[in-house]
Amino acid sequence: MKKRYSFQDISLICNRQIFFDANVILYIFWPTGQYTWAQQYSSIFGQLIKQKNELATDFIVISETLNSVIRIEYQKYLNEHNLKNDDCKFKGYRDSKDGKEALNDIYNIIRAKVLTNFSIIGKNFQKSDIETFLSVDSLDFSDKAILSLCKENNCVLLTNDKDFTESDIEILTSNPALLRNNE
Repeated sequence: MKKRYSFQDISLICNRQIFFDANVILYIFWPTGQYTWAQQYSSIFGQLIKQKNELATDFIVISETLNSVIRIEYQKYLNEHNLKNDDCKFKGYRDSKDGKEALNDIYNIIRAKVLTNFSIIGKNFQKSDIETFLSVDSLDFSDKAILSLCKENNCVLLTNDKDFTESDIEILTSNPALLRNNE
């Protein structure tokens, strides 16, 4: 297992590229009741900008973020209108005036906050990569792609996802489960 960094260790990764996972982008730009995580990751984000780290993400993470946020907005809409999923299906909401306004707001935040502050890195995944990802372990399919990107680009992964506990990359986190057994 590679090194794990907490907020107090940020100065140790001053000149490193930091890859942001979707959960962290959500905590920073769409806090939804997880105040402690939102506050901690917003502080990390601010410190990384202050020390001029290169911030990175990719298409996979942006897609996961967009899909999560529109689902969050859908649930908020159902709650605000005292509706159940059967009363208003997700695709009906997404195609409605309210859904389109929510998507427009989400896209504007991605443009203004993510695309202006982050480098977009990526990889043309090959058949051999996909075959490697088709194994049952603690990481979901897109997490395996993120792990591959971080390894290939020598990035430190900023995540709150404890599924990365056994991953052999460097991780910056506020999650105590990821910081346990730090080498």
